[in-house]
Amino acid sequence: MPNYRLPSFLIVGAMKAGTTTLFRDLDANPAIFLPEAKEPACLRYDRHLEGPGLAEYAEHFRAARPDQVVGEASTQYTKLPDFPGVPQRALKLLGDDVRIIYLVRNPVSRIISHHYHFLTAGKGSSDINTEVRSNPCYINWTRYAMQIEPWLEAYGQSRVLIVRFEDYVSERKRVVERISDFVGITPRPDLVDEGTAYNQGDTKSRRSPVWDRVRSNRVYRSLISPMISPKLRERLARMVLGPAPKRPALPSKETVDFILEELADEMERLRLIMKSDEPIWDERETRQRYTLSPADAGSHGTAHTERSDSSLSPSS
Repeated sequence: MPNYRLPSFLIVGAMKAGTTTLFRDLDANPAIFLPEAKEPACLRYDRHLEGPGLAEYAEHFRAARPDQVVGEASTQYTKLPDFPGVPQRALKLLGDDVRIIYLVRNPVSRIISHHYHFLTAGKGSSDINTEVRSNPCYINWTRYAMQIEPWLEAYGQSRVLIVRFEDYVSERKRVVERISDFVGITPRPDLVDEGTAYNQGDTKSRRSPVWDRVRSNRVYRSLISPMISPKLRERLARMVLGPAPKRPALPSKETVDFILEELADEMERLRLIMKSDEPIWDERETRQRYTLSPADAGSHGTAHTERSDSSLSPSS
């Protein structure tokens, strides 16, 4: 095999759990090399293990300096059963010393953000109660234990770091320091811009894969984006893509119950994996947070929005 530079760490998910903001926070450290585009997702397919496919994957990292630690971030790597075999491909191609980072988020919060993400891309209906029951990916991609267990089997507990989204939001610099130590670089918390979160759900424009690639391009991020105010960037996106749909209503009490019941065993397995004495998320608080009384529902209307986890709520 040619002497390609390939990743020594992977951010594998979860979708809508802060991976884009973490990608940018780590990318700010000059000791790390991340590809221009987040989500190369090449390890989904065997064809990237050799020949032209491998060369295509390695091209993402060609510009890395010898002194930089190379990584990538692809949430498709924890989307079972849709993309099986990713940990085995990673082990075969990258070796057994790779570090795996997995962000997890309150399951109801993640599904709400996932639904709006799909809605802005023109996928599905605005009725989250119907979508959660009819599209298995909402529940499956929130089965955090199911998703991370194959990575643990491939790499072992010491090479897998699971981080709660809520901890990342509340202690962003500390979490980035922890992850930097984990991947083997000197932390630079001074480079973390805590005033900026990326890929937030409050975008005012629709989503487009082409526009997403433009925004993730390193040249755009380093040269063009700093010269354009956020308001102007959003105005240009709305002109090209059209306005984003309004946020739909929160899930009903029955749907919140459905989500929590479907994932109850998963949450217990995750607690054991993370060696926590307490539940990873307080189920009672989750039910209270997303369940409005009839009077509250009437005062908020049908298109009320999710309460933010924080004044800063990075998501991806």
